[in-house]
Amino acid sequence: MTSLEKKHKNILNKNEADSYVTYVSKNGVSRKNKYQAALEDAATKRKLSDTNYGALADRLSDSGLNASGYEDYLASKSNSRYNSSVGAAREKLLIDEYTERSGYASYLSDYERIQSKLSESLIKKISGENNLNLDSAYSEVVNAGLSKSLAYATASAAVEKAKENVTVKAINFAKKNYLSASDAQKYALKLGLDDNSAKIVYNAISALSDDDKDYYSGMSAKEYYSYVKSKAKK
Repeated sequence: MTSLEKKHKNILNKNEADSYVTYVSKNGVSRKNKYQAALEDAATKRKLSDTNYGALADRLSDSGLNASGYEDYLASKSNSRYNSSVGAAREKLLIDEYTERSGYASYLSDYERIQSKLSESLIKKISGENNLNLDSAYSEVVNAGLSKSLAYATASAAVEKAKENVTVKAINFAKKNYLSASDAQKYALKLGLDDNSAKIVYNAISALSDDDKDYYSGMSAKEYYSYVKSKAKK
């Protein structure tokens, strides 16, 4: 775990998607509890029926009537109702499980969609503010609700975009004010750019020889920045 993650561990945990168990606990009674309640209800009704049928058989016997056949019929009916109730409870259990899993899949899909949109908006916001500090950017995205899986990537992307913006700004200023490469580099550092980005500004202005100035003057600072970066990679 990085130091950034350790610093915001509690918030990151809150930003994570609910587990399946947590999701179920937040969305009604557990299906297992429902199933158990249905079984207990069926057993209670069966016991009550058996008691009533037994009492009826005793009354018939006291009257001198043979109720054995009727008892068998009543017992069979009681078993049939019980088995039917148990079967219905099992079917309901499967339906509830399917509903819960479908609901959880939908919840995760919505969670990921919202996280993705939030990440995009934060990159735009932070880079637009020219925030060059990764620690500060990371704090902002975590406090905005981004999960651990997206927080670092989002903060890094935002800072890189901000770095590009400020580097372009430095190159543009240096070109317009005819700064030397060294002065342009110093200006870049004053803007808060790191050594590597300031070096890009230095190289950009160094490449502007007298013969090239007319050609490059038609480029925007951003176009020129892209040109210098691509040239450096060759």
